[in-house]
Amino acid sequence: MKNIRSSKSILLLFLFLISPLAIAQQYVTTGDFDRISKLSFGLGMNTYFGELRRATDSNLQAGLSASIGYEHLFTDKLAIRTSLSLYKIQADDQLSPLTDNNTRNLNFKSVNTEFVIQGVYYMFRHPSSGYKDRAFLNPYIHLGVGITTNNPKASLNLTDYDLRPLSLEGVQYGGIAPVIPFGAGLSIFISRYVDLQVEFQYTQALTGYLDDVSGVYRDPSSFSDTNGVQAVTLGLLSDPRTALNPPFQAVSAGTARGDGSNDSYLRFGFRLGVYLPKSLYGKSSIRCKVTKRTR
Repeated sequence: MKNIRSSKSILLLFLFLISPLAIAQQYVTTGDFDRISKLSFGLGMNTYFGELRRATDSNLQAGLSASIGYEHLFTDKLAIRTSLSLYKIQADDQLSPLTDNNTRNLNFKSVNTEFVIQGVYYMFRHPSSGYKDRAFLNPYIHLGVGITTNNPKASLNLTDYDLRPLSLEGVQYGGIAPVIPFGAGLSIFISRYVDLQVEFQYTQALTGYLDDVSGVYRDPSSFSDTNGVQAVTLGLLSDPRTALNPPFQAVSAGTARGDGSNDSYLRFGFRLGVYLPKSLYGKSSIRCKVTKRTR
């Protein structure tokens, strides 16, 4: 009896000591050679929203984009992605469904560079057995911050003009603007080392001058030759309704040219992600939650 009591005491003590370890086994660490970083290459289409094109306009007036990115998984669901993109946005009042916009006759186009840092949250966890057993389809959302260059051009009589140095509204805005990108996507298993990501990204710029239109019309007499452009041409760029055939009467100084709101753009595209043998952070392992399965 004494031996039985001693055995029970030892068993209880053993169970007490291993219980924390049993709980800890809900998480495991993937191997040092698990691939949790990838390089991505993307192509997409952009459409702009602002004074020259509203979200309700059926004509997308789209521009192309190309990007390269690096993504690293820090937990079994959360990754950080840095991305560098070259993209084009454009709009022309002559393509607007609104007659008043046709008369206004403004236009712009801009090829910009964008750099963003985003958090990417995946719906399905990275498996404890490693990247080779990842989900075939894995939806995700992303949110970040970044910057974009801002150098709009306008076309007048078949000649393109850099608008930012000309201060057509009397405002000298910067060539770089902060942006807030967010969106969603779907990662698709293509091969052991490659994913195809289909995603959209809506980017809110913290400037109203991606299109060079935000404030009010200047008095045409206030223009002087600037940056090699004659004052009379500046007046036409500011209010190109007078360049129509037949021309319309120029509006008075102080009339609203824009609504003062910030501009934005929407991108839909594809990314081809290639898993790298090693991450930039050295060790290629993360703690992954083990999902219990029942039969």
